[in-house]
Amino acid sequence: ALCKPLDEAFSLWKKLLEHPGVPRVRSPEQSLSSLQLLAALYRLQHKPIQALESFLLLLSLCRRLGDRSGAANALCQISRVLLQLGSPAQAQV
Repeated sequence: ALCKPLDEAFSLWKKLLEHPGVPRVRSPEQSLSSLQLLAALYRLQHKPIQALESFLLLLSLCRRLGDRSGAANALCQISRVLLQLGSPAQAQV
């Protein structure tokens, strides 16, 4: 029950980012922060797969916005989750 709002937010972000191009959002910076927070909350809930998927959405948005440092940070977080899941080969790629 506690994860239902997170799952709904994830679903909305996934739907928003399923189309190519930069999504129409009021504040790109706030959108990036929202996705980072979503992924962090999933990690705190011990839901690494959902955290991984959230970080992948964050990476997609960072790339679309041309935010290279944000993309690098998202990649680091993705690697971290993959290592925690015991997938060092995928983390290395």
